[in-house]
Amino acid sequence: MQSRFIQGKAGAIHLSLFHPKNTTDSWVICFPPFAEEMNKSRKMMSAQARSWSSTGIAVVIPDLYGTGDSGGDFSDADWDTWCTDMLGLVAWIRGQGGKKIYFWGIRLGSLLALEVSKQLAGVVSGLLFWQPVINGQQSMTQFLRLRMAASMMDGTQEKVSDLRSRLEIEGALEVAGYELSSKLVSRIDELSMQNITPNAGLPVFWFEISSNTEKPLSIASKKIVDQWRQEGIDIDAELVAGDPFWTTQEITMAPSLIKRTTDALIANKSISEGESVFLLTDPEPQDFISEHTASFTCNNELLPAIVHPGKRAAKRGVLIVVGGPQYRVGSHRQFVLLARDLAEKGVPAFRFDYRGIGDGTGLLTGFDNISDDICSAIDCFQMECPSVTEVVIWGLCDAATAAAFYAPLDNRISGLVLLNPWVRSEVGEAKAYIKHYYVKRLLSKGFWKKIISGRFNLLQSLHSLRQMIRKASGRTDSPSNTSTKDIDMIINTPGLSLGHKMEDALGQFKGKLLFVLSGNDLTAAEFQQTVDASPRFQTILDQGNSRTIKMGDADHTFSRRVWRNSVATETVNWLKSW
Repeated sequence: MQSRFIQGKAGAIHLSLFHPKNTTDSWVICFPPFAEEMNKSRKMMSAQARSWSSTGIAVVIPDLYGTGDSGGDFSDADWDTWCTDMLGLVAWIRGQGGKKIYFWGIRLGSLLALEVSKQLAGVVSGLLFWQPVINGQQSMTQFLRLRMAASMMDGTQEKVSDLRSRLEIEGALEVAGYELSSKLVSRIDELSMQNITPNAGLPVFWFEISSNTEKPLSIASKKIVDQWRQEGIDIDAELVAGDPFWTTQEITMAPSLIKRTTDALIANKSISEGESVFLLTDPEPQDFISEHTASFTCNNELLPAIVHPGKRAAKRGVLIVVGGPQYRVGSHRQFVLLARDLAEKGVPAFRFDYRGIGDGTGLLTGFDNISDDICSAIDCFQMECPSVTEVVIWGLCDAATAAAFYAPLDNRISGLVLLNPWVRSEVGEAKAYIKHYYVKRLLSKGFWKKIISGRFNLLQSLHSLRQMIRKASGRTDSPSNTSTKDIDMIINTPGLSLGHKMEDALGQFKGKLLFVLSGNDLTAAEFQQTVDASPRFQTILDQGNSRTIKMGDADHTFSRRVWRNSVATETVNWLKSW
């Protein structure tokens, strides 16, 4: 996989290129899904691209402007700009020798692929859709419901109609960490596959995921498929076994979908004869954006990275480690925006995918097994930014825990920024849930409205509370009571909780510590309980090299712009305080 930037209409467009060994004139362009669905889908996208490239097809996954690693902010995202950039990408591919060009749309990206293809009659060789969004307005309504669900948790109640009115009046609305413009929503609302028919003679492959492949396509999908067939379109539509990877909590793969999708294009691909190596015909533009791409290996696996140089002479840099089901971009692009803010303030930053995450090759073995990845990333960071002699690791959730585990092993690490560290245990989770969730529910207007309206299920709630109390009364393990054990031995000690492993690791680390804890997050609450229950852990947080910041109503990923900006500001201020 090769990573690079090209110039788009409004700014830099990031491309992930998966090319075969030999030259080819067969290319696939991915039209990615919308917002957080792209984060959840990234591993599947990368796996599919590699599958195609192994058969001799070149694949490019672009980040649309305002998304992923590309330039701009999501508030700058514009459907017509996306269309223009994708037309430009087709022209760029044709300049690389591409002749048979297929459009691969995922979810909302299917509508974008369909619309762009209408302007390229005779150029596009086929359309391939994964779980296509059929109606743009329905898709935007579902997205706005994320905001509605969040408001219900806060005890307020917002209707979709109210949100659409606000969007129209104010011009923008923050939803699940993304600042949505009214212009983008209005343009997507206009789109429907019912009103857009593929160009004549263009084959279409339509795949949907289902746990039961004996079922027919959904009624809405079947209606479009039947309509297109009546209009003479050659369309192959089928259900494939798998889980909805674009929406699951953890990274989910659908190998049957990858196999079927790969097979769909094998008969149509065209590979040049001979052993010539695949090469791009144009160099990457230099210095047209502040960041640049890089890659490195870890245990023979190839890992991509983005470097944000900051000041040339800066000695201290920040390594951002991925947590949860994210990749190097971060939930609602948090890591991209943080790295750009750090670089703007003169602090070099480095983002990367570790093995099994995002575009990184290899198997995902868990956050507690990425020490080699972090070490290799630091090596690459220092090669790209030679002035950096000391590194601060910035991690959220399980990445914070991974950073704590790694820090005592490497004397290049001078500090840690740990946000809502993951120390989950069944007992700790139950205690945090009782203390924070049930108390909050009792103070919620929505809770009492439910009781008054008769929609409150008392028996179900009592059963849930009883189960939590039972879990919370369980016994916890004892700490290792040593600060001299080998850290690898501590991390791999059977039966020792994450909290105690983290306590031991931080007890051996002599650098600076910054803890950032959200006020509306069970993960942060459980970490705080772990600290409160351990005098040694309290000592670690109370010593002179440690600082703790608590951020009021912020959620786990700091999804609102004000919270995200506050995290960036606190990080920069802390870095410059020592």
